[in-house]
Amino acid sequence: MEKVSKTSQRPVFGWLIAPLAVLIAILANYVDGLMSIDVELNENALMPIIATGVAGLLAVTPRVLRQLGTLPASMTETRISLAMFVISLVGSGLIEQYIDSFTGFTFFVVTFVGYLLDARGRHEWMTMLTFAGVGVHSAMDITAAVAVAEYLPSEYLFPNGQTFDVDSFQKTALGFVFFTWLTIFPILGLAIGVAGRGLLSPASEKGWFAYGTVKEGAWNRNALPLQIALVIWAAAHMLTIWHFDQGSVADRLKLGGLAGVEANGYAGYWPALLTGIVAIIVSGMVAERWLTRAMTISSLWMLYLVGSWYESGFWENESFNDSWSPLIWLAITFFIGVAISMIGNHDKYGGWSNREEHRPSGARAFWNAHWASLLTAVAFIVGFVIRIQWYAVPSMYAAGTEGFDMTGGSDPWYMKRVVDYILAQNAHLVYDADRFYPIGGINPRPPLFSWSLALGAMALQPFVGEANAVWWSMLALPAVYGALTILPVATIAKDHFGKATGVIAAWLIAFMPAHVTHSTWGLADHDSFVMLFIAIGFMFYLRAVKYAGSERLVRTTSIHPLDMLRAMGAVAQQRKYAMSNAVLAGVAFGAASLGWKGFVVGPAILFLAYASQVALNMFRRRDSTILSTLFLTMLLTNLLIALPFYAHPQMNLVLDGTGLQPFLYILFFTIVIMYITTGFRDKPWLLVLGTLATGATIFFAILYVLKLTDVSNAWDVLFTGSGYFTKTKIFGTVAEANAPDRGYMFASFGPVVFVLALVVGLICLWKTFSQRSQISLVFGIWIFAASYMSWTAARFLFNATPVVAIMGAAGIVGLWKWANWDGLVRTWKRAGIRTPSDRI
Repeated sequence: MEKVSKTSQRPVFGWLIAPLAVLIAILANYVDGLMSIDVELNENALMPIIATGVAGLLAVTPRVLRQLGTLPASMTETRISLAMFVISLVGSGLIEQYIDSFTGFTFFVVTFVGYLLDARGRHEWMTMLTFAGVGVHSAMDITAAVAVAEYLPSEYLFPNGQTFDVDSFQKTALGFVFFTWLTIFPILGLAIGVAGRGLLSPASEKGWFAYGTVKEGAWNRNALPLQIALVIWAAAHMLTIWHFDQGSVADRLKLGGLAGVEANGYAGYWPALLTGIVAIIVSGMVAERWLTRAMTISSLWMLYLVGSWYESGFWENESFNDSWSPLIWLAITFFIGVAISMIGNHDKYGGWSNREEHRPSGARAFWNAHWASLLTAVAFIVGFVIRIQWYAVPSMYAAGTEGFDMTGGSDPWYMKRVVDYILAQNAHLVYDADRFYPIGGINPRPPLFSWSLALGAMALQPFVGEANAVWWSMLALPAVYGALTILPVATIAKDHFGKATGVIAAWLIAFMPAHVTHSTWGLADHDSFVMLFIAIGFMFYLRAVKYAGSERLVRTTSIHPLDMLRAMGAVAQQRKYAMSNAVLAGVAFGAASLGWKGFVVGPAILFLAYASQVALNMFRRRDSTILSTLFLTMLLTNLLIALPFYAHPQMNLVLDGTGLQPFLYILFFTIVIMYITTGFRDKPWLLVLGTLATGATIFFAILYVLKLTDVSNAWDVLFTGSGYFTKTKIFGTVAEANAPDRGYMFASFGPVVFVLALVVGLICLWKTFSQRSQISLVFGIWIFAASYMSWTAARFLFNATPVVAIMGAAGIVGLWKWANWDGLVRTWKRAGIRTPSDRI
């Protein structure tokens, strides 16, 4: 860790960051060297950039004034934060009035969020935010200048003499231009923030960049590899913009192969992005003196880029057109390897030693501290991108609707009807006159998902207009919810299996077909929304169980209600963290219940684990009061949140088999189990278990008789999963209610991942008995219950993805540990394998 002061030698230099961002934005608009377009720098173009630059100045002003000694001691951080919030709010309102809403939004974010980052010592991130805020306006100006008929037309004259609409191709190209320039500015901001650490801003001891040594008042030379990598990253994006400009109109629109058009396209966004990531990785290797690996990775990546450009037709050479071309590429690869080997073994240029483990570089120290959170964040970003990349443009330019479109059948369109009603009436659509037309009927869908879409549309209205806001909200939010599910899944895996398992689980669910197909851009159904909150509910409940324990918190118990309340009060008082997590689990499941009436699938699986654990505790003479109190607290919290909708007089879903009835059965069983096991805790376990078994037998016998006499369908509600587990003629016509093809089922999870998940489930059940692990029982029952449900009905493939990702990741990490890689590395080190010469 560096030892530096917390202030730069020249605090006023912090005021140079925002003007520098504005200057670069203005220079970027003169893109004659990169693009043959004319960006008009009028008042409409300059005012948003300048306003955001002012926001960047305001964000660092409190810190600069405090370092200069201008602020009085009575100005505490709380008062300054309140003042900055007011300034941000008032300033954004004025800018919204005189410029536009989006500029007002960026002013507020850059001012207030930038101040929060700067006040907490995250000066590099603050610099990056300022450049991003300024850059988004510059990117919009350049994109607007590109959208002209001479450069990117919306109609194209094909060689056959016919003119066709190429609006979707044009928007794809405009998206490339916008996101490329939007990416360049934050990268430049981060590069300037790192280079100016200790000069333009204080070298804080907090955050991601507090590694290595910094000399105050001077350029941050020790972070040179990172600075070079960031410059290469920005340059790669600039080169793709230059290549985009050099092509013809057909190349920019990527019309090659359509109606005889000859065009090769352009390099695109992703090669530049991946080049930047490779450059960052190589910079870390250079800092650690892994120079052989750095040369190998960078050389192979460049070779790949050159080869891909040849395949795309960006350059030609006759030598690569004949049958010898594979051997030529092989020879190039071979001689690159030979050159790297010769350099590594050279007496003068090679023979370098890696850093010792107890003296790591700043890059290695950073990686050791943040690798898990960094890789999880990247998994979230990648998961979000793949849920958008191939769906965004088709959903906005559909041929059938001649505009926006959605996927997933009729449900998303009815959701849009509900959202339109909410936006028009500021109320939920309860009675729909078009249902069962002309009679009319009740809208049976819970309100929270549709209201989240409506609120998203309200938030977007100032930026995209009233007509488009509802479409953007409905198309985008399902993908947002799907990507956000990655975070609770990773957290569950990390909490109970370790950091490595959390990272792998995040990547597994990010790519898992069963999850991606139900959480894409344009699939405006409740699936991804509900699964997000169910995963959050499991996350909090598992934390509650982890910190619950099975100690006896009260010496004696009885069936007297006051004694029961006293026992529950002891749990609330002595297990506060576990109780708070149980409440949060109830809130999460409550949110799920307001999005989908089938939410009970989550509490039902947990009830199986709870009942099984209580039975085991009776055999082991262990107290279940804590566990029962936590589970009951979760259920009651869920019930309180769900009741306002399900008990609505027009809904009448409290005792309905498709409403709260299954949940009420679980609540009733939990109360009975808790009452008997806690009240008779000190009685012989056989007597208690016998009492429960007898009561359950009588209860289910009554339900079965009521079923046979057609008095009640409670038996079917409990044992058929509302028809999903017992096929009827009606459910036989519903695709998702039928059992999936077994090959499709395994492919939806990944065959290896699914098998590993089942194996880990068996291990968890074994640990339940061998190690008396309550958490292992929950995981074991979760994976096998989810697998059975997926085996029975295709609807539940999506619901099983979180636990399959978690358990599959645990299996992968377990296999890695069993392979004993760490032991192999220790053997290498004992053998003295240190330099490239020794390795090669």
